[in-house]
Amino acid sequence: MTDHDFPADPLEGTAVSPPQLIKNARMLIVGYEADPEVLAAALPPGLEPHPNGLVQMNMYRVPSAEQTAHLDPYTLTYLTVEIADHDSRAVSAAQGELPIPGRFWVGYWTDSPQLQAYTRESAGIPTRPGSCTWEEDGDELVSTLSVDGEPVIEAEASVGDDQIDTLTGHLHYYAHRQLPDPTGSRAQISELLEFPIPFVSELYEADVDRIDFDFPAESGFQRFAPVDPLSTPSVLHGTVTFTYPQGRRLRDYLAEEP
Repeated sequence: MTDHDFPADPLEGTAVSPPQLIKNARMLIVGYEADPEVLAAALPPGLEPHPNGLVQMNMYRVPSAEQTAHLDPYTLTYLTVEIADHDSRAVSAAQGELPIPGRFWVGYWTDSPQLQAYTRESAGIPTRPGSCTWEEDGDELVSTLSVDGEPVIEAEASVGDDQIDTLTGHLHYYAHRQLPDPTGSRAQISELLEFPIPFVSELYEADVDRIDFDFPAESGFQRFAPVDPLSTPSVLHGTVTFTYPQGRRLRDYLAEEP
């Protein structure tokens, strides 16, 4: 496979294969400030954290298979580090054209075995089992990620019913895909993949009141918690239609070895 070539279907012989279309998934996406040293250390060679020092956290649900091409209902939560020099383009009905920084996956939890197989094996995303629940009381929304039955992330937001914007465009996501050699002596695959994701979203009012992280120390994810005091320069709450695309390789780290 040469750089920028699309790989063979990574899910051949399994229940689903990319690309997959998701319609009107309701999401809470929060861009919060985190420790810049942690963000820099989490990135593979060739990627640098964006100067804004943001983690983008997405917590969402797809409650019906009728919202998907060939997926069962699922929930998903992920953490991404915003990166420099890999912006994509989006258009806001209210604000016009906007640059959107690229995002590198550092955490990913879903209760779908289909997505666990796809993201872990074909995309190199650090996928783990976990479920996202939403509790709503009037204009208060509490979204909770639970792993092994224990809450590890809880986000509380004040939300409204008034649509405030429509946002369309592409997002650039990145993952470091690594597969070990069967002998265990070295990596068999080590590559940087890019996933250009087209999307259309309807946005509603939202203000984030708090984000609590409570990961076990041994998991390593507590380091991605927001700084204190909480700073959330970007918040997106609404419905999003998008695709899970096939990835394209930007770098083959093994080929670069002397």
